[in-house]
Amino acid sequence: MTKKIIGLSCGRKNSNSELLLKAALMAAEEEGCETEIIRAMDHKVTPCNSCWTCMKTGKCVKDDVDWILEQTLLSDSAVIVSAPVYHLRSCSYLMIIAEKTNHLFSKKEGIFERKRVGAAISVGGSGYDGWTSLGLTSINLFLQHFTTLVDQVQVDHCANIGAALTPDNAWAVERARQLGKNVARTIDLPFEKWKFLGQDPAVACPVCHCNILYIEKDFPEIMCPTCEVHGLISVKDGNYSVAWNADDVREPRFSGPKEAHHLHWIMEHEWVEEPRQLALPEVQEKIKTYNGWGNFIAPPKKR
Repeated sequence: MTKKIIGLSCGRKNSNSELLLKAALMAAEEEGCETEIIRAMDHKVTPCNSCWTCMKTGKCVKDDVDWILEQTLLSDSAVIVSAPVYHLRSCSYLMIIAEKTNHLFSKKEGIFERKRVGAAISVGGSGYDGWTSLGLTSINLFLQHFTTLVDQVQVDHCANIGAALTPDNAWAVERARQLGKNVARTIDLPFEKWKFLGQDPAVACPVCHCNILYIEKDFPEIMCPTCEVHGLISVKDGNYSVAWNADDVREPRFSGPKEAHHLHWIMEHEWVEEPRQLALPEVQEKIKTYNGWGNFIAPPKKR
């Protein structure tokens, strides 16, 4: 693997998430890594509107997201993503980039083997009472497709630009530097020896190491909504524990077999089952009725 790290900065220029990303990359360079930064806000990033042009031509021509993904998703470098939390989850720049990945997966063989090193830095202005609780989970929705996560950190109480460098947040700079070193040192190891080097919450998914859990049916079964790793909660002597499904840990949602199953399911429904029902006259009549209904409003046009 190339000893190179791409830092994807999804926040404002020289604001807190970018400053902490730079701290991580500075430390990685001390470990002998080459580093580069992509600042998402410097590029044209527009939402996907499900036009499907990319699946026909292999490229989204609306903006610069394909180029960003070529440098991150398709390169051989390690990737550190740093993103601010504006409203519980990572900002929209990262979410737009993450949901434009599908048409590029086939361009890199073995991408779902996740033999790339990944790390995450999430930064929020508040953080009390769970106001940044979906930050790391959001970043993992991108990273888990093509990397193995080796470290991540949630940093809070960085409301003003530059607050990450204040005395109160000296710990955060050191923690970001340690993250950068962890990424750099992991690159030197064989894939079989990669492991998560961050700090786990009391209860965490063994793949993305986040503690956002989903009750799919009912207790005692829980699931990580990002990785689709199931677990069973048990209580003994007043202490809770989770037995995670070993098969799910080995092949989580974004593994090769699970991705292949998902794509087959989509194709079966979109190309076979749904067209058969869409062709029914009563369905076509409903579509015509619904398409023609609605009182849409818009702001007045400027003269």
